[in-house]
Amino acid sequence: MKFLSRVVWSEGMYLGPHHFQLQSRYFEDSIWFATSALWFEGWGLAGCSLDPEALRNGTVSILHARGVFPDGLSFHMPEADTLPLTRNIADVFPPQQESLAVLLAVPERRNNGVNCLPAESANGDAVRFLAESRKLHDEITGMDEQSVRIGRKNIRLLFDTESAAGYSTIEIARITRDYSGSFIFKETFIPPCIQITASERLMHILQRLIDILEEKSASLARSPGKSLGEFSTREIANFWFLHTVNSALPPLRHLYLAKRGHPEELYTEMARLGGALCTFKIDSHPRTVPLYDHLNLDKTFDALDDHIRVHLDTVVPPNCVSIPLTKAADYFYVGEVSDTRCLGPSRWVLAIRSPIGEVELILRTPQLVKLCSRLFVPELVKRALPGMPLAHLPIPPTAISGRLDTQYFAVNRSGPCLEHINQTRQIGLYVPGEIPDPELELLVILEN
Repeated sequence: MKFLSRVVWSEGMYLGPHHFQLQSRYFEDSIWFATSALWFEGWGLAGCSLDPEALRNGTVSILHARGVFPDGLSFHMPEADTLPLTRNIADVFPPQQESLAVLLAVPERRNNGVNCLPAESANGDAVRFLAESRKLHDEITGMDEQSVRIGRKNIRLLFDTESAAGYSTIEIARITRDYSGSFIFKETFIPPCIQITASERLMHILQRLIDILEEKSASLARSPGKSLGEFSTREIANFWFLHTVNSALPPLRHLYLAKRGHPEELYTEMARLGGALCTFKIDSHPRTVPLYDHLNLDKTFDALDDHIRVHLDTVVPPNCVSIPLTKAADYFYVGEVSDTRCLGPSRWVLAIRSPIGEVELILRTPQLVKLCSRLFVPELVKRALPGMPLAHLPIPPTAISGRLDTQYFAVNRSGPCLEHINQTRQIGLYVPGEIPDPELELLVILEN
């Protein structure tokens, strides 16, 4: 129950502890109400570090922690609050149990009960605050030291094998055993948090995703020199894919560098990318994007990261390899087969564009153009011998998505020319003057 009604102060009223308690509670609840209304899942860890050395000795010990409990109580240990006592885990973690959850807990506020007891007489009672004396100076004069009773937060460590009824809790770690039976913290666990830096795992996922997207962006980006109208349908799809990747990079990079974003902000950007990538995969739908679960962030982000990485690997698959053909001399063009897959099961298609008419280009190319290995092409020209046969394709294969002003010819891969290409991995092409100003490209459609 939240108290959002303020105390009415009036002249001559009798002042008692109730007035100040209610006044303090009004401000606390008002702040929490505004925070929870404006911030999605505004509770969790802002930072936490546990002692791995203590865990190897069978105890759980917190080095520092800060954040907000689900009921709005903030904590900052050890700077402002006392660290909880260490806990031994041997008695609560039997060998047959797979993992053990570690909870940071504080007793819930009792609306009509005791919420504070003297620290020396609490005897382990589950009260929210423990009263203790602290000597403070006057902040104006820096003098007049007085002993003031303050309420220290009664924060403690619990395990999921123990009852947490009556406590506000945050799961801060999971403990498992390694191959030797020693206790270790589960590295893939992501606690409920309000800042992504509270989890090394989250930061690792984000950094790896940025690296993958930057690499994907570089591989998809084309060098300038072609106008948009010169690209095929498949290349247009690659442009939209590149647009999707590049649009996701700046906000993700900002979250990584700022290091203060809420996990839900990171989820929003990753989910937007995951949904956009569904556009490029026929059997995918945005409903397959995992939903946000503040209590299970490891499952949420692992599934979302897998979704994105799978889609990045499968959309617009590069099953068509281009072998550039450069001019080596008048009428002679050469290319290099750097990808060995092109020598395996595949289809070769010669793409040629020239200012002569379409009919002339279709008729002259199979008769005049000679395709063979780089060393053999000059000999074929001298002896007037044919190269590998070329057959016009009225409709190019779907993997190519042809351009309107380009003609495509299937290459019959057979004979001595193919054997020598396989040995040298060098291609030669002869295009006589009857086909002026040719623009050439050898496309290899991989069948595996």
